[in-house]
Amino acid sequence: MRRYLVFIISGFALLMYSIDGTVVAVAFPNLVKDLNTNVLWAAWTISIFYIAVTMAMPLAGSLSDSFGRKKVFLVSLAVFTASSLACGLAPNIHFLIAFRFLQGIGGASFLPTASGIVSDHFPESRERVIGLFSSIFPIGGIIGPNLGGWIVSFYSWRYVFYINLPIGITLIVLSVFLLKDTRLFARRRIDFRGVALFNVAILFLMFGLNIIADKIAFLSFLLAALFLALSLSFTLLFLRQEKREPNPMLDIALLQSTPFLAANLMNLIIGIAVFGIFSFIPFYATSVHGLSTLMSGVILTPQALGSIAASTVTSFLLRRWGYRWPMVWGFGIIAGVTILLAPGFYFLNAMLVHSGSAALLSSLLLVSGTGMGLAFPASNNACIELMPERIATIVGLRNMFRTVGGALGVSIITVILHVSGTPVSGFRIIFLSFGLALFLSLPLILLMPAGKGTWDKKPGLENP
Repeated sequence: MRRYLVFIISGFALLMYSIDGTVVAVAFPNLVKDLNTNVLWAAWTISIFYIAVTMAMPLAGSLSDSFGRKKVFLVSLAVFTASSLACGLAPNIHFLIAFRFLQGIGGASFLPTASGIVSDHFPESRERVIGLFSSIFPIGGIIGPNLGGWIVSFYSWRYVFYINLPIGITLIVLSVFLLKDTRLFARRRIDFRGVALFNVAILFLMFGLNIIADKIAFLSFLLAALFLALSLSFTLLFLRQEKREPNPMLDIALLQSTPFLAANLMNLIIGIAVFGIFSFIPFYATSVHGLSTLMSGVILTPQALGSIAASTVTSFLLRRWGYRWPMVWGFGIIAGVTILLAPGFYFLNAMLVHSGSAALLSSLLLVSGTGMGLAFPASNNACIELMPERIATIVGLRNMFRTVGGALGVSIITVILHVSGTPVSGFRIIFLSFGLALFLSLPLILLMPAGKGTWDKKPGLENP
């Protein structure tokens, strides 16, 4: 009975994390107005969260393996809950961005640590429980937009952060009494230098993109070029550091394996094309299709329902289907829907004649959610299959690449929207280009593990 309660605690932590991401997407237009800011600064409340998760997640996974799941999980819950309160009390956009960064730091370890916790308690059905985690995020995708849209419409965006407080406090109390560190690992030296170099590289990249979007002028381009050059330099220093470090933040040996390299390139593209775009669906619905804030959250419900149903079925059939074909079909569906969402697309214009914008967008998002439900359980398990004894570290690396992609996607979308004449033209470029990029990345899936018992181990992977 205890292990099922542990699964519920871990699942609710992921649910809180998921709710917070979707809630901010719905509140985005109100942040611009209430905090007297512009789209560029408001978008930082989304991208800074991705950046913080990117910075902390690989380290969190390593700490979870080295110091025990319970300690890292409890600290993360406390930081996430306290920073949620601070976000709600933020007096201006600058404080909100800073507190969102802390919130991302707190939430970074939820997925790798929770994955490790449930894997320790369900060793005989690891694929199934990890796959079921994929259905938890869409539940947050239902609760967050609907609850957030209602709160923002009738109260204030600040309350979308306060909803984390009762959940977080309850989880902390339950975790103290129910969680136990079932596996202990040797304490490893932490690669603080690698973490610092990586963080600085990501921040310079984001600053460079933001400057380009903020003001199109010769000096701005020079400053942006300087920041991008510094980002590249720190990236090269980071890679050199990781090759020399005995306990690196990013194990270069893993990326030298074709399956890991292909999987994480795919994760980067998923972050850019999927996480980036769907962070802006509520803004797209209000600015292009004229939907209300409440309705912009409601239309995300079919996507979450489709994802829950498909991911639940896929999780139970992974051993029969393998990993590759669910990913090919799933990401292919997402790419197709992304292109169909482009304003001015013939299909969209024809359907709008016979149905309202809300009904059409809900239908397309239902199809995209089904694609996510097919793809993500397989994608989440693919690389774990290569090294299940280092599950938290592998999950941390996987989500690091996804969140890097998400942060880049948000920044690129913000740049396109800022320099485009209208939201219609901006979103047309975004949907067409991102959908095409996702289509072109599908061959990478054929290089990833095919499924349990069907892949060949690469030399050196057993003890990287």
